[in-house]
Amino acid sequence: MTGGPSDGGGTTSPAMSVRVMLLLAVLTALSPLSMDIYTPSLPVIQSELGGAEWATQASITACLLGIGVGQLVWGPLSDRLGRRPVILAGVAGWTLASVASALVTTPWALIGARGFAGLAGAAGIVAARSVVRDLSGDSRAVATRIGVLAIATALAPILSPVVGTLIAGLWGWRADFWALALLGVAIMAGFAVTVPETLPPGARTARGASLAGALGLALRDREVLGVSLALGLHSIGFYAYIATASFIVEREFGYPPAVFALVFGTNACAILLTNVLFRRVVRTRHPSLPLGIGLVTCTAAGVLLLVLAASGAPAVLVWATSTLYAAGVGFVLPGAHSWGQLTLVASGAASALTGSLQFLGGVIGSPLTGVIGTTAFHLGGVIAVGSGLGILAWTLARRHHSAPA
Repeated sequence: MTGGPSDGGGTTSPAMSVRVMLLLAVLTALSPLSMDIYTPSLPVIQSELGGAEWATQASITACLLGIGVGQLVWGPLSDRLGRRPVILAGVAGWTLASVASALVTTPWALIGARGFAGLAGAAGIVAARSVVRDLSGDSRAVATRIGVLAIATALAPILSPVVGTLIAGLWGWRADFWALALLGVAIMAGFAVTVPETLPPGARTARGASLAGALGLALRDREVLGVSLALGLHSIGFYAYIATASFIVEREFGYPPAVFALVFGTNACAILLTNVLFRRVVRTRHPSLPLGIGLVTCTAAGVLLLVLAASGAPAVLVWATSTLYAAGVGFVLPGAHSWGQLTLVASGAASALTGSLQFLGGVIGSPLTGVIGTTAFHLGGVIAVGSGLGILAWTLARRHHSAPA
């Protein structure tokens, strides 16, 4: 199966599309939500479960790794079996992993539970984008709707720590995982009764085709490979930013957590605004354009952050630069995922490759500043290098673009 955006089962009514898009957006946010909701409680978890700090923190890396690897499996599998069984199985596994996480008694059990949560939750991320392609009648609709999913992926790691702090403050850190389990049950019920199978049997890949073969076809397509590399390289800086921002605000500049929440809030607004602009742009232009603009913006923000930190600039300028970076992110995430779905690669395989490299970039980026230094200077360097290399990969993808931009 190759095919374009209309290789699925047709379009839905506007009323159904709203319900479906809401469910797909939540599905897309599941794994990032489950990874970040308990990060504010890591010190408390470490004290209760024992073990070294790195062991508790490794549960986040395990979840990221699970999300990245899981998409490589679930994506091609959804091209072969259909979207519904993949999504329902994935959410069921994610729900069970959330229950297991609430019951752990050792840090090693938490690492295992969170790794499995990432693997299972990856099904929702990768298959949700494919459902959008199945249900969209043209490439503009694909790009616009995937822009909605991308914003869920971007905002989940920014907003979920705030939600997690509130829940844990009332009922303890284990309540975060019980809340995730309840969310999983609600999503399974909602998806089962709302979203039909969107990939007809005649449009699926052959049952005998291997998952490795499907991914091999995607890797040999230089357009989708370039898009995926651009997103993966950019994500090194994005997840370094998520992991480092609190240290910069609270330790480097000495502000209380409330200020950190304000900084993250303004950055979330910047992502939302540029995502709205993205959806307007792709009505008439190919998503490669806003993706390129976003990568250039993020690279410039990284360089500026590095210079400001080196010169001892006021905190308000660093804050403004982080907001500029967030604005660039609002272009990069939807641009990359939309472009991937508009290539000639099967939807699930394309979604698997772009999504997997995004989170595998996070596996590198999230601990990187912890190794070299959790400062604005080091973060600026990581962002500039990651997004700068992403521009080179974007150039590769543009060179092999199969349709006019």
